[in-house]
Amino acid sequence: MPTANVKSVDDQPPARRPGRPRGDEARVAILEAAYAILEEGGLAAFTIEGVAARAGAAKTTIYRWWPSRESLAVAAFLSVALPRISFSSTGSAANAIRSQMLRLVTVYSGKTGRVVRDLVAAGNSDPVAAAAFVESYVRQRRQAVREVLQRGIDAGEFRADIDFEAAIDALYGPVFYRLLVGHGTLDKTWTKDVADIVLAGLKPQAPEIKNGDQSRTGTKGTKARPDRVSRGS
Repeated sequence: MPTANVKSVDDQPPARRPGRPRGDEARVAILEAAYAILEEGGLAAFTIEGVAARAGAAKTTIYRWWPSRESLAVAAFLSVALPRISFSSTGSAANAIRSQMLRLVTVYSGKTGRVVRDLVAAGNSDPVAAAAFVESYVRQRRQAVREVLQRGIDAGEFRADIDFEAAIDALYGPVFYRLLVGHGTLDKTWTKDVADIVLAGLKPQAPEIKNGDQSRTGTKGTKARPDRVSRGS
């Protein structure tokens, strides 16, 4: 009886032994554990030891990828937030900004918003935490907005002379102000109003019509008729 195609037990791949996860699995497990701790207790309850225990990973593995507690906290936040707040690569630049801002306030209105507040607050007294948040999140997100604004300029939606930094601050500054101060809600109607106000100011200006041109032309660009001279004059 032929047995050429029958694999022996020795030919089978070894079964995965239970224990600590490896490679990409370990990275995902660490980020998930880290974010869960951030959601439950905030940055005050966040420790490398706690993440390692929850993820079933060694502390040395964590430190190999993230040099500090703060960098891990920011990475965990990004792993959850970034997929939900990215920009659309299709359609107009203005609509891409509007829709992204609406998704952003939806994310910030939930537990993720508290995580952001904790990270910003920690940065006020901890330079390491501040640097981790700015370098890994703020700078990258601002660059993403610059690229969308440039897309709008290239398409003729926005003026070519806009100040990118001022435009970004005008769009997203109000969102962070409400998130951190808490004087108002991050609702969609308010967010759309903010986006519309700022985006209107980025549009190309209509050509200026001089007074002399208005007197010589009618509403459709034809020459205006001279006023009739009244009889007896």
